Amino acid sequence: MKYIMSSFILVSLLVLTGCTSKSDGNVFVTGTVTQGGQPIEDATVRFATIDGSGEGASGKTDASGKFVLTTSTGKEGSGTKPGEYKVAISKTKIEWDGKTMLPPMREGEEPSKDEKVVQLLPLDYGNFSKTPFKATVTANKNDNVFEFSIP
Repeated sequence: MKYIMSSFILVSLLVLTGCTSKSDGNVFVTGTVTQGGQPIEDATVRFATIDGSGEGASGKTDASGKFVLTTSTGKEGSGTKPGEYKVAISKTKIEWDGKTMLPPMREGEEPSKDEKVVQLLPLDYGNFSKTPFKATVTANKNDNVFEFSIP
């Protein structure tokens, strides 16, 4: 009986060990974005490695300006790898002037609204070559809480 119980425990441990996922080296990264001291909602925050190698990550701010980074894998909160990053922040909206229409693409279709993308933040903050924001992501997730303030 002891042999059967020992075997069961051993097999259970082996199965559990085999089912655990391996770390991809990413760490959790979060932070907030404000402009003039007020949180910015629906802004896109993008991290790109300074040296251009490796994978970047991005997140969208909520009503309190908080974001959580997600890699291109799309897994919510997947973070990014430790390293030095440039940080670009942008916010856009689609706007229609109420009158300008595009001609139909095919015969029989209705004309469509000629909508434009409008930048709601200064352009330099959304451009990796001009952004003043940088972040150092470390292996300690407690260090990876960033505050970005746009004047």
